[in-house]
Amino acid sequence: MRVLLVNSLYPPADVGGAERSVEQLARGLARAGVTASVATLVENGGGLEVRDGVRVHSLPLRHVYWPYGGRRRGGVMRALWHGLEAFSPLMDRAVADVVRAEQPDLIHAQVTTGFAGAVHRAARRVGLPLVQTLRDYSTLCSRAALFRRGRVCAQRCADCVLLSEPRRRATARVDHVVGISRALLERHQAAGCFGDTPATIIGNAAGAPDGAATARAGPAAFGFIGRIEPEKGIEVLLRATTHLGGDWRLRIAGRGQAAYVARLRRAFPDPRIEWLGPVEADGFYQSIDGVVAPAIWAEPFGRVVVEALARGRGVIASRIGGLPEAAASGARVTLVPPGDAGALAGALAAVVENPSCWRNPGPPFRPIWTEASVVQAHLAVYREVLAGRSSASQVSSRRADPSQV
Repeated sequence: MRVLLVNSLYPPADVGGAERSVEQLARGLARAGVTASVATLVENGGGLEVRDGVRVHSLPLRHVYWPYGGRRRGGVMRALWHGLEAFSPLMDRAVADVVRAEQPDLIHAQVTTGFAGAVHRAARRVGLPLVQTLRDYSTLCSRAALFRRGRVCAQRCADCVLLSEPRRRATARVDHVVGISRALLERHQAAGCFGDTPATIIGNAAGAPDGAATARAGPAAFGFIGRIEPEKGIEVLLRATTHLGGDWRLRIAGRGQAAYVARLRRAFPDPRIEWLGPVEADGFYQSIDGVVAPAIWAEPFGRVVVEALARGRGVIASRIGGLPEAAASGARVTLVPPGDAGALAGALAAVVENPSCWRNPGPPFRPIWTEASVVQAHLAVYREVLAGRSSASQVSSRRADPSQV
């Protein structure tokens, strides 16, 4: 079997969980005997290289600017970017060249921001089956988040409806849709995406810990790891700490816009709050008792929740989006209403008063999704799609040849 995975970014261009999950899948497919290749975008340069048995095609982005890296653009430039993203054929040739070189049996599209519909058009032109994994809300929202001005969007705004309409229509030509959470999939289906397309839920798998979890002592230590931005609920968490007595530590790891992080540090100068910047994940989890995932947007899944539980740590998470699904099989889990600093402070205080509730050995965490099960679930989807195409082709052949009827 030959599979071409397409994702906007791919490690080492690593800005979030989507990139790590796609790399994890590509490597797992290669180990399972699949001829796996990847098409991804780069700002400059490009080319082909083989990494861990996976052929990675880096394609220079043909667009008005590179959208990653955190630089803020003006309104006119953003409008132009999204307009081209909705309707431009500028990436078509590059994607077609990769398809011609790899000759895949099917294409598996992941996050395709920047490809401007080229992946769906390439599959249609050469008659290849197309699997689509939903990892964000880019099919419905030009910001990919359904979140604006500090609130989850109850309804899509007019510009999102207009700019995302080509992507929404293209979902009708997908052979199989995968949601990394049921909440994410159902939000798309409610908006009229994918119609009667067969669907499967395949969550994200946390990588195996480097070593056994170490026992901790001393004051309770909470951790926040990820992008430092408002929708992740970082301000709710910081406000919650102002109601928190006793001896505790909050360790914040990850990147954010420099001015925003500086403003937060000035507003919340408590010396018990430690700003670590980018860190190595395993060492971070060893330094805390549990993770706080206080998102106020509908997080599609919540990789940090699974990573923390897999390392024997506790979790406090917002009851929104895919976070409850990510935490579903964890024993040391507390869910709180999103945006409620008081409820979050109460959950934190319960741990400060009794750190042993997270430290004493409990039932072993058995994640719903492991690296092996994620690969096997995808292989099952691929086989189903290819078998369906084969059956349809045989029916078509019999109709064309009356002697076979």
